[in-house]
Amino acid sequence: MTVLQRIQTIYLLFVFLIQLAGFIFLPQRLLYSGVSVEVNQSYILLISNLLLIVVPFWNIFQFRNRKRQFVLNRVLLLITLGLLLNQCIGYFNSDSNESHQLLACVVPMLTIIFLSLANKAIKRDEDLIRSADRLR
Repeated sequence: MTVLQRIQTIYLLFVFLIQLAGFIFLPQRLLYSGVSVEVNQSYILLISNLLLIVVPFWNIFQFRNRKRQFVLNRVLLLITLGLLLNQCIGYFNSDSNESHQLLACVVPMLTIIFLSLANKAIKRDEDLIRSADRLR
């Protein structure tokens, strides 16, 4: 039950749901060259999107190891930032500016926000536990 009592669990669940919805409902992504492809046509896009779906869900249950959660969230932040840069550069290099491609830029932005909030909450928990250890 302690898993559901932590705010970072909610943030990581939001990351999982946002990435899953983006994977299902927005399968068209842009490469940096401006070419529109399906996510499953590019190995890099497929692997990074699957990592951003599976790892946050798995990370929810790693609540006993906060340092691992923190590091994994940082790695996910870097992956998400790479996907966002790829999508934005592809959007500006594309000949036709389609609105669903702009929506595909929102998914990584929301993911970055929620991963940052989760890391902030994990850091707060870690500081609280360290202060309690000092008092003993």
